Amino acid sequence: MRPASVWLLRLLLTLLLPGPLGWAASAAEPRPAASAVAVGFDGGYRTNAWTPVTVTGDGIAPGDVLHVWAEDPDGQFVRSPPGVAAAGADGRPGARFTVRFGRPTGRIRIERAGAAGAAIVERRLPEPLPSTARIVLCAGDLPAIDEAARIIAREGEPVPRVLPLTAGRTAAGAAARDYDAVEAIVVCGRAVADLPADVMQGIDAWVRCGGRLVLVAGGSAEGLPPTAAGWLPAACNRTVTLRRLGGLETHARAGRLPPRAAAGVRVPVFSAAGPLPGVVDVTEGSGGSGTPLVVRRCHGLGTIAWLGVDIDEEPFRDWPGSGTLLANLLGGRPEPLDGEGAAAGSGRDTDLAMQLRTAIERFVATAASPAVTPVPFEVVAAIGLLYVLCLYPLDWWFVSRAGGRPWVAWSSLAVLGTAFTAVAWGVHAARQPRSAPGGRTWTVTEVVDIDAVGGGVRGSGWAAVYSAVNDRLDVGLEVEPAAERAVSWWGDAGRGFAAVDAAMPHPALAAADYAYAGSLAALAGVPIAAASSRVFEAEWHAQRSQAAVTADLVAAAQGTLRGTLAHHLPMTLEDCRLVHGGWLYDVGRLEPGQQYDTAGGRGPRSLAAALTRRSAVKERDVAARWNPAAADAERILEVAGFHAAAGGAAYTRGGGGRLARLDLTPLVRLDRAVLVGVAARGQAAWSFTGGQAPARGLYRIVIPVAPAAATER
Repeated sequence: MRPASVWLLRLLLTLLLPGPLGWAASAAEPRPAASAVAVGFDGGYRTNAWTPVTVTGDGIAPGDVLHVWAEDPDGQFVRSPPGVAAAGADGRPGARFTVRFGRPTGRIRIERAGAAGAAIVERRLPEPLPSTARIVLCAGDLPAIDEAARIIAREGEPVPRVLPLTAGRTAAGAAARDYDAVEAIVVCGRAVADLPADVMQGIDAWVRCGGRLVLVAGGSAEGLPPTAAGWLPAACNRTVTLRRLGGLETHARAGRLPPRAAAGVRVPVFSAAGPLPGVVDVTEGSGGSGTPLVVRRCHGLGTIAWLGVDIDEEPFRDWPGSGTLLANLLGGRPEPLDGEGAAAGSGRDTDLAMQLRTAIERFVATAASPAVTPVPFEVVAAIGLLYVLCLYPLDWWFVSRAGGRPWVAWSSLAVLGTAFTAVAWGVHAARQPRSAPGGRTWTVTEVVDIDAVGGGVRGSGWAAVYSAVNDRLDVGLEVEPAAERAVSWWGDAGRGFAAVDAAMPHPALAAADYAYAGSLAALAGVPIAAASSRVFEAEWHAQRSQAAVTADLVAAAQGTLRGTLAHHLPMTLEDCRLVHGGWLYDVGRLEPGQQYDTAGGRGPRSLAAALTRRSAVKERDVAARWNPAAADAERILEVAGFHAAAGGAAYTRGGGGRLARLDLTPLVRLDRAVLVGVAARGQAAWSFTGGQAPARGLYRIVIPVAPAAATER
């Protein structure tokens, strides 16, 4: 049989035999028996976010090594780190993974290697939610959550999706990364008993890394397990009967409850001797006195809002004010957008994350790598036009003068094609970096957030790599001290070209699957085509054993700060600023251990004015308009770090996207201040095949602030 016939027969067998297209699967290979795949929260998950996946099945034995393959935005499959099957709570062996879905197809591959051999099967999962969807998790039967979701919906955008957080219906575990797609979590005290311990630990870790938690626990606050009890403002001493409802009715701005509705409603009493941490928004009476009922406070880099009545029970289940009350705890009704902002924000055509991606793909020269100068469009157009003119009429005239011989026409065409190919190649080669290892260059940046109270550290990094040749990259991240790390591709949100929700994948010139190198900290064999770039993002979490700062900051009656601070990081911080409430202090340069006194420096100025570059124009304060096309990475991160304080989407004409987690505005509006400074070298270093790229770091230290009343007693 001729080779062409053999190839055609193999192609027909691949198409006709059962198995996924595009990858080989033999009918004789062992395949896992009906494996069950649990993804996200009750089957709900989102593209462009880390997603928990649990694989179980009768054909999986304890000790089997499993991998999960998920698509990136180019349609290439990425192999997860290995997971070892172990017996679960239901007795069925399985393994848990955390992956990212870069395509809306819901395709996933399951690879198993065990005593019976190795096998790969492909499964179809439920269609994911789009990357621009907002997700709110709810643990408990809470009718008011749907109304609250409608209230907090942004103008021109779909209502946030409410997904259940119930035992047996979620694939999430103890990793904060499992809740990456979630904007807020609402937990009812009576539903805590149904949550596994690892899920509560994962929620707690997620909040400490910047999440927003709402705890609804009145009479149910008694007997909470230790993790959930830590979400209360203080230790619960006992519960008492609520006497008045005026404070709740005023805060919710809803109709009055029945006169005797308070009878039987229990609220907790805390054993704290002093004032509760955070801000008390609602008390039992309408005059701000009595038992606290709503308290907002910081928890690591995130926030917890506690509601002291069980609105999942009567008389609050059907009360219209429950939805408003819960919406206020979830952030409240968003500010309306102006005409231009609504047009840009409603379609979510751009956000700050997309803008940062564009900025870091401008490969400017650094000490570690040379610049990449793209070929101007005018040069490309001129070469193309000259090529057309040489083919006709110049080539036609030359052939006609040569007597119209066919061999002359074919020869001249070959000469012209070869000559212009050489010209195009030479123009491209003249603009490529010559000193970069392997013809590569890169741009990296990072943000490091430190919680001075609990010692937690959250790092976020981004890297763009350019290659002059076809290549396969190994991409890793090294962090000192050791931290839990995760590196991944970076894709744009939405349905635009090459975005994660696009109907068709981006036609990558270097299409090949790749894998994680043993853990989420490194990718191996990432394909990259000549004269193209790839963008990656990373996140890491660590715990500091030494104090990052010493401070005695106190909030004065006007909301300003008084006191001193000194940082103890092993580097000098440049261009330091201190942020609290609506004020910003220009600190300047700070050496390790150098003390700054708020009374001795320049006086505070408006935080919003500093972020929006507001200036006086003809006796009016005018904010500089945000330019969505600007490519200044430091400016983008500055605004993303306090996005709500700058005006949110009303100012940037788009959301924060993947950078929304960097917004520390909720903390500075409570009892925290943030010291912001730039260091010449960050905490992490990206490693690429043949080179290493340390990042310039933006450090933000979250510092506790004591209320003025606490020091006056």
